[in-house]
Amino acid sequence: MTNCERIRELIPWYASGTLAEEESREVTAHLVSCEVCQEELALALRLKRRVEADAQHLPRIPDAAWQRVAAEAFGRPIAKIDVGSFLLGFSLGANRKRGGVPVYGDLRVLGRKVRLFNVEQEEST
Repeated sequence: MTNCERIRELIPWYASGTLAEEESREVTAHLVSCEVCQEELALALRLKRRVEADAQHLPRIPDAAWQRVAAEAFGRPIAKIDVGSFLLGFSLGANRKRGGVPVYGDLRVLGRKVRLFNVEQEEST
């Protein structure tokens, strides 16, 4: 991968200000001398401004709709990572429940699940 290809992959995050400091310095240093990547950054910044401007005209979702969604989401999984196979595996997940978000970890050995931990995290409001 050429340096320009790497920089072009980073430009959207650079334009949004979400790059790590080291990568941001790398992009800045490259942009000083590369007109092609400068143009790519200009396009990314124009697109960002257009999306932000258009997003302001979207209708607001009523609070009652958010409350209905939240009520239906209680007890349902919100995240899960499952790595491994039938012989050996590991699961890490979180569920949304009233009063908190329990995070759990399971180890699977030959298809049998063993709970490693279950941490109840209280919701902050």
